[in-house]
Amino acid sequence: MVVKRMPTKMWTAKNALIQVADASLITFNNSATLSGAFASQGYSIEAAAKNITITPPETSWEKQDFLGVDTNNFQNQLLEEKPVGVATITGTMIVGEDETIEDMMSGSVVSAPTGFTRRQIGTNNTSNATLAVVVTFWSNSLQKEVSIGIDGARFTKLGDNNITGADAHLEQGFTITSLAKDCYLEFRD
Repeated sequence: MVVKRMPTKMWTAKNALIQVADASLITFNNSATLSGAFASQGYSIEAAAKNITITPPETSWEKQDFLGVDTNNFQNQLLEEKPVGVATITGTMIVGEDETIEDMMSGSVVSAPTGFTRRQIGTNNTSNATLAVVVTFWSNSLQKEVSIGIDGARFTKLGDNNITGADAHLEQGFTITSLAKDCYLEFRD
């Protein structure tokens, strides 16, 4: 048996790309990589993001117990497959002086003084916004690449504004969720 030895540090933050766009502008198909599907659409937000966690959909199983025993004298049981969960991407954005992804969370701009944009979350426009998101990592040698893409995704959280310590910047947590059928994992061969 051949055991592959993993390098101690393969991925670094400097070799990451996070792209977000309106889902109607992006098509994931076999003619382009996940990150290549964006071309010039959407935003690259890696310069304002940190603490990114990607959770692919999980398949869960639940044990069902029945009366009696089987031929090996174990209680009759089986594993029942439950519905596949959702894919999520969570992280923290450093809030700058202008909107980064807020227009994708809330399509509802309300009246504001000249020179300002005021958004309101919870209107009909908010619930209709769907996203395509791709997070891509390259190895230090740029020979390996892993991408995680979700399509038809929704912002389910844009909040938890925190002013940090001595550096005094404003941080905002976010969560993006999609169905399992819209989650893709891509590896460079």
